[in-house]
Amino acid sequence: MIGQLDKRIYEKGITLLEALVSTAIIGIGFVAIFQMVNYSVQSIDISGERTKSNYLVGMVAEDLIAEKNSTSPNKDVKLMDFLVSNRISGTDSSWRMGSCSTGTTTTGSFNNAAQNKFKKWDDRFSKRRIKCKGSQDIKFLKVFDICNNGASGNNCTYNNTQKYQNTGIYEKWYLGKMEVNMNDGGKRKYLYFQIH
Repeated sequence: MIGQLDKRIYEKGITLLEALVSTAIIGIGFVAIFQMVNYSVQSIDISGERTKSNYLVGMVAEDLIAEKNSTSPNKDVKLMDFLVSNRISGTDSSWRMGSCSTGTTTTGSFNNAAQNKFKKWDDRFSKRRIKCKGSQDIKFLKVFDICNNGASGNNCTYNNTQKYQNTGIYEKWYLGKMEVNMNDGGKRKYLYFQIH
């Protein structure tokens, strides 16, 4: 029994200094892991917002392609011509949503496609769906018309006189540009699409 006690006296264990150093190294590792987890959560959040904005921008393009010949608030004016004239009339955009909007407060439906679409887009792009981080988080749509104004009956904002294999383009084309600004204008999503 006495011999076994003598052996334990000479066994070396971990000193207090070694324990403190290993605890500090493990602590530094945990701090690094927590920072990586925080960065990962922020990246997932930003990616989710981009995915939602992609979906919503595609929804606007689909709405316009499907409803291009529908009614507008102006009598006997198609939706596309209304959106073009709305852009030209001074706002420089066919539809615009300011930053951090809570959506529409109107209820019910309108008797024309334009006002119904504007209400829908106001609700979809509100801060209930996409996070708003500042005053630069604006969303807007621009619709452009292009045709050969030399043809009878054509009066487009953008005149196309270019010939394609000895034939000019006389039919009116509508092009859309949807822009969504996120992260206080730091990230922008654009979609250009042909409506007609």
